[in-house]
Amino acid sequence: MLKAVERPGVQEDYKSLVERVAASRFIGKSARLRDLLIYLCNRVLDDNAVGIHEQEVGHSVFGRPRDYDTTIDNIVRVHASQLRKRLAQYFSSDGAGEAWIIEIPKGNYAPVFLERTAAPISADPILAEAEMPLAEVAGGSARSTWTLTWILAALVVLFAASTAVLFAKWRAASSASTVARASDKPTVGLFWSQVFRSGQPTDIVLDDATFGLFQEFTGKPMGIADYFDRSYLRKLDDLAAGSKFDSKQVNALVLRRYSSYASSHLLWRLFQAAGPLQSQSTVYFARDYGFRGIKNDNVILLGNNRSNPWIESLDNRLGIRWTFQDALGIYTPEDKLASGDAGRYKIAADPAEREGYFMVALLPNQGGSGKVLILAATGGSAINAGADFLMDEPSMARLRSMIPTGKAGEFPDFEGLLRFRSRSSLPKDQEILLARRLTH
Repeated sequence: MLKAVERPGVQEDYKSLVERVAASRFIGKSARLRDLLIYLCNRVLDDNAVGIHEQEVGHSVFGRPRDYDTTIDNIVRVHASQLRKRLAQYFSSDGAGEAWIIEIPKGNYAPVFLERTAAPISADPILAEAEMPLAEVAGGSARSTWTLTWILAALVVLFAASTAVLFAKWRAASSASTVARASDKPTVGLFWSQVFRSGQPTDIVLDDATFGLFQEFTGKPMGIADYFDRSYLRKLDDLAAGSKFDSKQVNALVLRRYSSYASSHLLWRLFQAAGPLQSQSTVYFARDYGFRGIKNDNVILLGNNRSNPWIESLDNRLGIRWTFQDALGIYTPEDKLASGDAGRYKIAADPAEREGYFMVALLPNQGGSGKVLILAATGGSAINAGADFLMDEPSMARLRSMIPTGKAGEFPDFEGLLRFRSRSSLPKDQEILLARRLTH
């Protein structure tokens, strides 16, 4: 369970825990790590801080000027990394009997207090969630009982091995077989060369499936502000209280790190496109990403605006958004720039007749120094079909011809929406519903 200072005695328990950890052999011998832990925990316990930023820590703990440049001086990041490792060592050995554990999420330095029974938020291997609409799992309503949620969670684990295989395949990929660099695919190469550039890192950000699931189950949307500073993690008890779900079950699900099967399956195709530049690419779980990356790097965001909140930071530039259909248990695309029903793309109730949708958008990063590529789909078959489309020269040439010309030699900033026939994953079976140039 997350920190809940309103419960009698709990805050005192937390402070006693902090004292024991700070005096332990893992942290007590380092004055800087001890001071860092105590400062961060006091900010949460005494000041109810939900977001503690790097510059504040550098000034208050390490004596840096208030306005020092964190891009040059990484003292906080280095010590926070060491502290996370020492905390993990303590709670797995000397502190194995502690009822509570302390974790410091990446991207925010505000500690989180968790019951020993709850899954930690530390960087686990990325698991893949089964591609199965919630309505089908539940046998009816998408918001069914949590017993069925646990069935879904069990299915997640079954896909972990296949995800690990994908990770191994990335690093073994041969640049000689790179699809995007093939001489007979100039349009494909042109497209991918804007995302994978020599000398500039490319961040691939997997979606956070449990964050999307929680919003679907509770019907309570949450945005990037709640996500970035982790404040939603401290509201889980209150959010669960307003729904029919038990707070412990909410914690156990939301705190785990699951990405959708569709997104993890797409990674292999992305590393094919990267070719020899794949060494410059880094895969992040959405919860571990930050504004600095989306401002300075080339970025590939996988998922929709609910499961990958980083898309929200670009939402004002896009016309397409994804809406959860409670009756079907899936997300469908909607063009907010179209009037009336023209922008609503319907999905057949019968899965056997259901068509797939795939969205691709290319736009500048927040700093204007690189590109952001957004890829989203209605499911695994649609994401596979969309990936094939992006690697198919005739298909990409046709898409390029539908977008007004931009800077010579480059794809202009655009968003596109594709529709695939039911049970088909071939590029030839797709329909380009929308190809719109984006202006900023």
